[in-house]
Parts: sequence; structure tokens; C-alpha cells
Amino acid sequence: MHASACPVFLWVKKMEHWSDQYIGLPYISCEQDCASLAVRVLKEQFNKDISLPASRAQGLRGQSQQIINLKDDYATPTQKPNEGDAVLIYSRGHLSHIGVYCELENTPWVLHAMKNAGSVVRHRIRELPKLGLELGGFFSWR
Repeated sequence: MHASACPVFLWVKKMEHWSDQYIGLPYISCEQDCASLAVRVLKEQFNKDISLPASRAQGLRGQSQQIINLKDDYATPTQKPNEGDAVLIYSRGHLSHIGVYCELENTPWVLHAMKNAGSVVRHRIRELPKLGLELGGFFSWR
């Protein structure tokens, strides 16, 4: 076979998204939880230094009240989120969870440390109801 007649195969490595490196990190209550993940991602990926309160309220009601009390100090609601914006999430009727907004192939996703999963996961925003979660809104960090 002549060299020019050989098929040429191009191996193209798919570019990774910044959120890929966090998937699978373990969930550790009050140490590596949803709020800690948001702070870490903002610092490492978006050069934003956010200092959330070190102590976390306990239980869904307590966490919900803490988020309600603090959200306006840290963020502004937005209808058009950008990569790195906060995603607030309801669980069992309480605003008690936070994630980080990201887009993959023009699809909105949330990266979050999920206690039930025991690790950091990424879900399509539209699939949150299948997980028993409800979108509470998108917020741009101040």
C-alpha cells in the first residue's frame, strides 16, 4: 500500500470543562459541603474570594433560614446566570442547598456537593426535580 493511500486518523482530545476536576470529591459535612465547594470553586476558577460563615446551621429549617438571612449580603438575583454564579436549591420545601452554575454544550448544569450522593456531582438544571430538588434561583456573587 502506498503511503499516501493510508487512512489518516486524527485523535482529538475533548477539552475538559473546569467543573470536571471537582466531580467525585467526597462530601464531608461542614468541611467539604456544598457551601465549601462554592467558595473553593470561586477562588480556584474565578479568582473571587468569598468568605461564608464558618458555622453552618443544622437541619433543613436551620440551613434554610441561614441562607435566607445571608443571600442578599453575598449575591444578587439574576435571570441570566454566568459560569460560576450561585445556584440556590430547595430540598423538601426548604432553601437549603447551594451549587455553582456551569454550561456544557449550551446546557445549564449545577456543580454541587450532594450529601445524599456522598460526593461532588454535576446535574442538568432541568433534572433537579427528578432528584427531589427544586431550583431556587440564580445569583451573581457580589
